[in-house]
Amino acid sequence: MLFRPGRKARFQFSKTDLKKVDEMNAPISAATTTLLPWRDAEFRMNPFPWYDTLRKQAPVYKDPTEENTYIVSRYEDVVAFGRHPSLTMKAPSWVDKGAWGLFKDCIIVRDPPEHTALRRRSNKWFTPKMANQWAEASAEAVGKVIDELGPQGNVEAYRNLALIPAHHAMCKALGLPNDGYDTASAYMMDCMIALGSDVTPAEADRCQTAFDYLQDRVTQYLDMRRETPSEGMVSSWLDLVAKGEMTPTQLNDGVMLFWATGTPNAAYLITGGLEIFARKPEVFDLWRSEPSQRKAILDEVARLHTAEMSFDRFTTEPLDINGQIIPAGMHVRFMIASANRQPELFEDPHEFRLDRSADTPPHLSFGIGPHSCPGMVIAQAEAHAVFNLLTERLTRVELAGAPIYGHDDRSARYRRLPLRLVA
Repeated sequence: MLFRPGRKARFQFSKTDLKKVDEMNAPISAATTTLLPWRDAEFRMNPFPWYDTLRKQAPVYKDPTEENTYIVSRYEDVVAFGRHPSLTMKAPSWVDKGAWGLFKDCIIVRDPPEHTALRRRSNKWFTPKMANQWAEASAEAVGKVIDELGPQGNVEAYRNLALIPAHHAMCKALGLPNDGYDTASAYMMDCMIALGSDVTPAEADRCQTAFDYLQDRVTQYLDMRRETPSEGMVSSWLDLVAKGEMTPTQLNDGVMLFWATGTPNAAYLITGGLEIFARKPEVFDLWRSEPSQRKAILDEVARLHTAEMSFDRFTTEPLDINGQIIPAGMHVRFMIASANRQPELFEDPHEFRLDRSADTPPHLSFGIGPHSCPGMVIAQAEAHAVFNLLTERLTRVELAGAPIYGHDDRSARYRRLPLRLVA
């Protein structure tokens, strides 16, 4: 997360729902006046036709609606330049950080080598072995949901099978109570909207209100662990502060990052997998019967369900990307959601496929380089834990209603995923 400038199931779809599905691959209108209409509702729901046009017409695009902002949309350019050594995480003075300026000394605002040193403090808590241990809490939460199902097996899957289970795992790693995240997750949506383009004053105000709440919760938890230490990352970091090996600001920023922002993206990944299981029962069966296919399944889920659709860097010197010179002091937005569906690299890019050729490149959903997602390992562990538990205890999952999405131009998310769980 970075600063942004300015502001076959038994379920039967209605004709309206089917029309929306058909529109997913509709060509972009020739009357479009900007290649990226950030606030357009259709664009936010399904930006991929616009991304297709962008890659063809202007793969390095100076955004006319955003001062000093360039958009990079092709896979090869995102990979080649997204980790270019001349790019920085530190925003120039002209960038209005807004409420996201709360992060002053954190891995998301530091470049190597400072970033590397900060990253080590969290990485030790999220090794694959430890992440699998924390993710047991996700499986426990999902098991409880199944135990308490009604006779029809209906469940709101986004909250009960993804968001809250993922939060339980994160809290286990942090050594914090796992209550109260419904409110926090709602506020996190307000925070994420303010990372997008063309942010309104009202959205910026909501972001500030959200961070005020989240900061209050983090302060409460830090005070709690000062009084009653427990096993987990937070108490360990408090010890580092006491020894002078970590600053109070680094402590606050780190806990805020993992407690507040570390769950929604994992929840989106899990929920995306659940929707695919419901629409493609054969994938659900494959997860259960062929453990060797699980990584490929999760990779394809992640490619299609890119939670944070772009990442941001700033130029410290002129940068030449295929003949397009981006001056120093500019904001560059790398569109990983576009790269993840580039048809030259991913045949049938909008389709879930496990038969892609061996030379198909990896998806970029967790970012690239030293600033790849610090929660990647635990997010994948949580998804494995949830999917393993569901395929052990159920015969299938079905859609029980149309999914409700809450995408904006920067982040993809669910608001509801009604499912029917069949034992």
